[in-house]
Amino acid sequence: MHNSKKLGTAGAMLAFILLAHAADSIKLNVKPGLWEFSSAGQANGMPPIPDEALARLTPEQRQQFQAAIQSSMGSASKPKLFKECITPEKVAQGFDVQESKDSTCQRSVVSSTSSEFAIHAVCTRTEGSTTIDSHFQLNGSDQVAGTVHVVTSREGKTMTIDSSVNGKWLGASCGSITGIQLEN
Repeated sequence: MHNSKKLGTAGAMLAFILLAHAADSIKLNVKPGLWEFSSAGQANGMPPIPDEALARLTPEQRQQFQAAIQSSMGSASKPKLFKECITPEKVAQGFDVQESKDSTCQRSVVSSTSSEFAIHAVCTRTEGSTTIDSHFQLNGSDQVAGTVHVVTSREGKTMTIDSSVNGKWLGASCGSITGIQLEN
């Protein structure tokens, strides 16, 4: 997957990953089955990469790296489309059945009803910190819209990603899709 696609879907996926740690408090009335999500975002600032890592690059490599990052951040605002199979198990576990258990993160459910939830998370590591705020609302049990705000800081460098996410239920059968499938 290209860096631009990773940035474009990162905010959306982070929100769902965070739910795994707050699943007891999530009360969403979500239809299981195949869902289609679109996300668009904007990234500001430079990725907080340690100065010593950048210092190891040759001037040419550094220039290529910075150009690739700028291109990736510029394409973050382009809409991304992906499909995900949402199983009853994923709903029960807060949409994440993978190993995203990060003990450096403190998560709290800001609000949770059958049609809306908001989560705040702060991940603090020796190399830096990340704060994630996400808010999603269901329209019935087959449409969702939300926002994700991510701030990552390290060594005085900060990058912010703001994403909007819209999702719709496509049907009860996921077909051959078992996880997340990027469409564009």
